[in-house]
Amino acid sequence: MVIFFQSLFLILITLIVSTCVFHKRKQASTKNLPPGTFGWPLVGESYQFLFKNIENFIQERSKKYSSEIFKTKLLGEKTVVMFGPNANKFMSMNESKLVKVWYLKTQCKLFNLPYQNQNQNQIRVVVASAPVKILGFLKPEGIVKYMKNNNKIESIIHKHFMTHWEGKKELKVYPLVKSFSISLAYQFFLGIDEPNYVAKFATEFENLYSGIYSVPVNFPGSTFRKAMKSASEIRKEIQFLIKDKIDSLSNGKVMDDLLAYIVDAEMSGKYVPKIEISNIIMGLMNSSFISIAITLAFMIKHIGLRHDIYQRILSEHSEVKRSSKGSDTSVLDWESIQKLKYTWAVAQETMRLYSAAPGAFREAKTDITYEGFTIPKGWKIFWAFVGTNKNPKYFNEPESFDPSRFEGNNVHAPYSFIPFGAGPRSCPGKDYTRFVILTFIHNLVTKFKWEVIVPDEKVSGALIPIPAEGVPIRLYKL
Repeated sequence: MVIFFQSLFLILITLIVSTCVFHKRKQASTKNLPPGTFGWPLVGESYQFLFKNIENFIQERSKKYSSEIFKTKLLGEKTVVMFGPNANKFMSMNESKLVKVWYLKTQCKLFNLPYQNQNQNQIRVVVASAPVKILGFLKPEGIVKYMKNNNKIESIIHKHFMTHWEGKKELKVYPLVKSFSISLAYQFFLGIDEPNYVAKFATEFENLYSGIYSVPVNFPGSTFRKAMKSASEIRKEIQFLIKDKIDSLSNGKVMDDLLAYIVDAEMSGKYVPKIEISNIIMGLMNSSFISIAITLAFMIKHIGLRHDIYQRILSEHSEVKRSSKGSDTSVLDWESIQKLKYTWAVAQETMRLYSAAPGAFREAKTDITYEGFTIPKGWKIFWAFVGTNKNPKYFNEPESFDPSRFEGNNVHAPYSFIPFGAGPRSCPGKDYTRFVILTFIHNLVTKFKWEVIVPDEKVSGALIPIPAEGVPIRLYKL
């Protein structure tokens, strides 16, 4: 009798499970999923995404499916890739409504975030709301006020050019702009201006950046293992600096770097717990450091290749220098920044061709209907910022370097170019990025002229472009 009831129970359980699975499959089959394939079992199309050119990955599938939305499987997750002006507008307008931020396992581990399936609310509080709280500091007026009132910034710029550029006949640009970018970031974000200290942690931030889009396998020698070790070192150091800031602020010392600003707000009960501050600072520094260096390196290369572009930039900066009433400062004010329209057009064209921000992951909070397709609840979405950058539909002769695309009335289609993302979660550091790039070019172009030694230098890197030889140039003092 016992055996009979056990058998009956197992049969009932089997029927219930089978019914649920059948119902789920029936529901899925009635949904009009985007075109595409999930690729190989387990790995999906992760290899093509991580280790081949991401823009080619997108454009190949766009042509194959005649669509700007397709399904795939990335990093073990069923994923829909979306791009194009319509997708950019749709995603930016539906942040928090239909989608929520989703972080890679690598990001969760590197930045000490709880895995989102366990506690999505905590992640939202710690990371997503953080930029809102510090927006006042990162607004243009806040940045300019900080730069102008902080002679250490001017000192960093002066020392950089005196040490690395003055008296040189040939040099490689990319390593130098990386050094400059991290030095300025350490002063701006942490209030530190010690060259040896900064040099030590520049490599740690490079490892951290590389680890985000790596395979999360923690074995000796792996990219992810190096990133984990670097993240631990950076976090430990920032925690030490937080303690130092608390002690200094408690004793009435005036400090004007971003970390001090955050710590002061936290001490007043207006911010997140101290344990999370290091992750926020790490995230901001990580996102700005390499992206600025990449833009500067390729921008300098194209200016050196095009005499017409160099002359227009030189003319623009010479006029700004003349109108600054004889001031020899290395740091531009906001009024001067506004005048550098052509230089910023050159920077934008550089970011279009060499994007350091390929896109962002989101998760569908509910079934989403988009252009006749259904994105099922729980599926991941890769919002590809770079999906339009080299598409001839939006940019004529997309492989050519043409800053006039961003001048005057030559307005590209709305939402076709979003180097800093779009909507409420757009990059909070975009004004800082603009300020750093224009300030560096101002100092460079008013001091030197240069020519590119390897015009056809190869570009390496799958997710972010890296100049294979570091952009070697021949330098001439003006």
